[in-house]
Amino acid sequence: MSTRPSTRRQRAADAAIEVIAEQGLRGLTHRAADARAGLPAGSTSSCFRTRRSLLEGVLERLLELDEPAVTRLPPGAWSTRDQAAATLAGLLKHWLGPARIRTRARMQLYLDAGDGALLRAELDAAGERFVRMAEEGLRAAGVPDAGRAARMLVAQLDGVLFDACARPSPEKEEDAWLRHAATTIMRAIS
Repeated sequence: MSTRPSTRRQRAADAAIEVIAEQGLRGLTHRAADARAGLPAGSTSSCFRTRRSLLEGVLERLLELDEPAVTRLPPGAWSTRDQAAATLAGLLKHWLGPARIRTRARMQLYLDAGDGALLRAELDAAGERFVRMAEEGLRAAGVPDAGRAARMLVAQLDGVLFDACARPSPEKEEDAWLRHAATTIMRAIS
Protein backbone atom coordinates (compact mmCIF):
# COMPACT_ATOMS: atom_id res chain seq x y z
CA MET A 1 0.00 0.00 0.00
CA SER A 2 1.30 3.42 -0.86
CA THR A 3 2.23 6.01 1.73
CA ARG A 4 0.71 8.93 -0.14
CA PRO A 5 -2.48 10.43 1.28
CA SER A 6 -5.63 8.67 0.23
CA THR A 7 -7.89 10.30 -2.29
CA ARG A 8 -11.54 11.09 -1.66
CA ARG A 9 -12.40 8.13 -3.91
CA GLN A 10 -10.22 5.79 -1.80
CA ARG A 11 -11.71 7.18 1.42
CA ALA A 12 -15.21 6.58 0.10
CA ALA A 13 -14.35 3.03 -1.01
CA ASP A 14 -12.63 2.28 2.32
CA ALA A 15 -15.68 3.56 4.19
CA ALA A 16 -17.98 1.46 1.98
CA ILE A 17 -15.86 -1.60 2.81
CA GLU A 18 -16.33 -0.91 6.54
CA VAL A 19 -20.08 -0.44 6.11
CA ILE A 20 -20.37 -3.73 4.19
CA ALA A 21 -18.29 -5.58 6.80
CA GLU A 22 -20.41 -4.31 9.67
CA GLN A 23 -23.90 -4.00 8.17
CA GLY A 24 -23.86 -6.16 5.06
CA LEU A 25 -24.73 -4.96 1.60
CA ARG A 26 -28.17 -3.85 2.71
CA GLY A 27 -26.57 -1.23 4.92
CA LEU A 28 -24.46 0.18 2.11
CA THR A 29 -25.65 3.49 0.75
CA HIS A 30 -23.76 6.47 -0.60
CA ARG A 31 -24.85 8.40 2.50
CA ALA A 32 -23.62 5.66 4.83
CA ALA A 33 -20.21 5.73 3.15
CA ASP A 34 -20.08 9.54 3.41
CA ALA A 35 -20.90 9.38 7.10
CA ARG A 36 -18.38 6.61 7.81
CA ALA A 37 -15.61 8.43 5.91
CA GLY A 38 -16.43 11.79 7.47
CA LEU A 39 -16.95 13.23 4.00
CA PRO A 40 -19.46 15.93 3.07
CA ALA A 41 -22.83 14.64 1.93
CA GLY A 42 -22.76 13.69 -1.74
CA SER A 43 -19.02 12.99 -1.86
CA THR A 44 -19.34 9.24 -2.38
CA SER A 45 -22.06 9.82 -4.97
CA SER A 46 -19.80 12.17 -6.91
CA CYS A 47 -17.07 9.49 -6.99
CA PHE A 48 -19.39 6.55 -7.64
CA ARG A 49 -22.60 7.65 -9.38
CA THR A 50 -24.51 4.37 -9.06
CA ARG A 51 -24.67 1.52 -6.58
CA ARG A 52 -22.98 -0.71 -9.15
CA SER A 53 -20.10 1.75 -9.58
CA LEU A 54 -19.76 1.95 -5.78
CA LEU A 55 -19.58 -1.84 -5.54
CA GLU A 56 -17.07 -1.92 -8.41
CA GLY A 57 -15.01 0.67 -6.51
CA VAL A 58 -15.17 -1.49 -3.39
CA LEU A 59 -13.94 -4.53 -5.31
CA GLU A 60 -11.13 -2.55 -6.95
CA ARG A 61 -10.05 -1.23 -3.55
CA LEU A 62 -10.17 -4.69 -1.99
CA LEU A 63 -7.91 -6.01 -4.73
CA GLU A 64 -5.58 -3.02 -4.46
CA LEU A 65 -5.17 -3.59 -0.72
CA ASP A 66 -5.19 -7.39 -0.57
CA GLU A 67 -3.18 -8.54 -3.60
CA PRO A 68 0.15 -7.26 -2.24
CA ALA A 69 -0.11 -9.70 0.67
CA VAL A 70 0.28 -12.47 -1.91
CA THR A 71 2.33 -10.82 -4.64
CA ARG A 72 4.98 -9.45 -2.29
CA LEU A 73 5.77 -12.62 -0.39
CA PRO A 74 9.47 -13.06 0.35
CA PRO A 75 11.62 -15.30 -1.87
CA GLY A 76 11.27 -18.89 -0.81
CA ALA A 77 7.77 -18.45 0.61
CA TRP A 78 6.63 -21.46 -1.44
CA SER A 79 9.98 -23.29 -1.66
CA THR A 80 8.78 -26.38 0.21
CA ARG A 81 5.44 -27.68 1.39
CA ASP A 82 6.35 -26.89 4.99
CA GLN A 83 7.34 -23.36 4.02
CA ALA A 84 4.12 -23.04 1.99
CA ALA A 85 2.11 -24.06 5.07
CA ALA A 86 3.93 -21.40 7.12
CA THR A 87 3.23 -18.85 4.38
CA LEU A 88 -0.45 -19.78 4.34
CA ALA A 89 -0.66 -19.47 8.13
CA GLY A 90 0.87 -15.99 7.86
CA LEU A 91 -1.61 -14.99 5.15
CA LEU A 92 -4.52 -16.27 7.22
CA LYS A 93 -3.27 -14.34 10.23
CA HIS A 94 -3.03 -11.17 8.11
CA TRP A 95 -6.51 -11.61 6.59
CA LEU A 96 -8.01 -12.23 10.03
CA GLY A 97 -5.97 -9.53 11.77
CA PRO A 98 -5.24 -6.20 10.11
CA ALA A 99 -7.28 -7.10 7.01
CA ARG A 100 -10.26 -8.63 8.86
CA ILE A 101 -12.71 -5.90 7.85
CA ARG A 102 -11.78 -6.38 4.20
CA THR A 103 -12.13 -10.15 4.58
CA ARG A 104 -15.65 -9.75 5.98
CA ALA A 105 -16.61 -7.30 3.21
CA ARG A 106 -15.25 -9.63 0.52
CA MET A 107 -17.29 -12.50 1.92
CA GLN A 108 -20.41 -10.33 1.90
CA LEU A 109 -19.80 -9.49 -1.76
CA TYR A 110 -19.41 -13.15 -2.67
CA LEU A 111 -22.51 -14.17 -0.73
CA ASP A 112 -24.52 -11.48 -2.50
CA ALA A 113 -23.11 -12.49 -5.88
CA GLY A 114 -24.18 -16.06 -5.21
CA ASP A 115 -27.75 -14.80 -5.41
CA GLY A 116 -27.08 -13.58 -8.94
CA ALA A 117 -26.68 -9.98 -7.84
CA LEU A 118 -24.29 -7.36 -9.15
CA LEU A 119 -20.60 -8.06 -9.78
CA ARG A 120 -20.79 -11.82 -10.40
CA ALA A 121 -18.44 -11.66 -13.40
CA GLU A 122 -16.09 -9.19 -11.68
CA LEU A 123 -15.90 -11.34 -8.55
CA ASP A 124 -15.24 -14.45 -10.64
CA ALA A 125 -12.38 -12.65 -12.41
CA ALA A 126 -10.94 -11.45 -9.10
CA GLY A 127 -11.16 -14.96 -7.67
CA GLU A 128 -9.37 -16.35 -10.70
CA ARG A 129 -6.49 -13.92 -10.09
CA PHE A 130 -5.99 -15.41 -6.63
CA VAL A 131 -6.31 -18.96 -7.97
CA ARG A 132 -3.54 -18.22 -10.51
CA MET A 133 -1.31 -16.81 -7.77
CA ALA A 134 -1.99 -19.91 -5.65
CA GLU A 135 -1.18 -22.13 -8.63
CA GLU A 136 2.19 -20.43 -9.10
CA GLY A 137 3.00 -20.90 -5.42
CA LEU A 138 1.92 -24.53 -5.33
CA ARG A 139 3.91 -25.27 -8.47
CA ALA A 140 6.98 -23.77 -6.74
CA ALA A 141 6.28 -25.98 -3.71
CA GLY A 142 6.28 -29.06 -5.95
CA VAL A 143 2.59 -29.86 -5.60
CA PRO A 144 1.44 -32.09 -8.46
CA ASP A 145 -1.47 -30.83 -10.59
CA ALA A 146 -1.01 -27.35 -9.14
CA GLY A 147 -3.91 -25.90 -11.17
CA ARG A 148 -6.47 -28.21 -9.67
CA ALA A 149 -4.90 -27.99 -6.23
CA ALA A 150 -4.93 -24.17 -6.36
CA ARG A 151 -8.70 -24.03 -6.71
CA MET A 152 -9.05 -26.34 -3.72
CA LEU A 153 -6.51 -24.30 -1.77
CA VAL A 154 -8.43 -21.07 -2.31
CA ALA A 155 -11.71 -22.77 -1.37
CA GLN A 156 -10.20 -24.19 1.81
CA LEU A 157 -8.62 -20.87 2.78
CA ASP A 158 -11.96 -19.15 2.28
CA GLY A 159 -13.56 -21.82 4.48
CA VAL A 160 -11.05 -21.16 7.26
CA LEU A 161 -11.58 -17.41 6.91
CA PHE A 162 -15.35 -17.80 7.00
CA ASP A 163 -15.18 -20.04 10.05
CA ALA A 164 -12.90 -17.62 11.88
CA CYS A 165 -15.17 -14.67 11.09
CA ALA A 166 -18.39 -16.52 11.91
CA ARG A 167 -17.11 -18.32 15.02
CA PRO A 168 -14.07 -16.49 16.36
CA SER A 169 -11.75 -18.49 18.58
CA PRO A 170 -10.02 -17.06 21.62
CA GLU A 171 -7.11 -14.93 20.40
CA LYS A 172 -4.55 -16.87 22.42
CA GLU A 173 -5.41 -20.01 20.44
CA GLU A 174 -5.72 -18.41 17.00
CA ASP A 175 -2.06 -18.68 15.94
CA ALA A 176 -1.89 -22.38 16.74
CA TRP A 177 -5.23 -22.98 15.04
CA LEU A 178 -4.16 -21.12 11.90
CA ARG A 179 -0.87 -23.07 11.72
CA HIS A 180 -2.81 -26.31 12.11
CA ALA A 181 -5.32 -25.26 9.44
CA ALA A 182 -2.56 -24.31 6.98
CA THR A 183 -0.66 -27.55 7.57
CA THR A 184 -3.85 -29.60 7.17
CA ILE A 185 -4.71 -27.79 3.92
CA MET A 186 -1.24 -28.42 2.48
CA ARG A 187 -1.44 -32.11 3.39
CA ALA A 188 -4.87 -32.39 1.81
CA ILE A 189 -3.85 -30.89 -1.53
CA SER A 190 -0.40 -32.48 -1.79
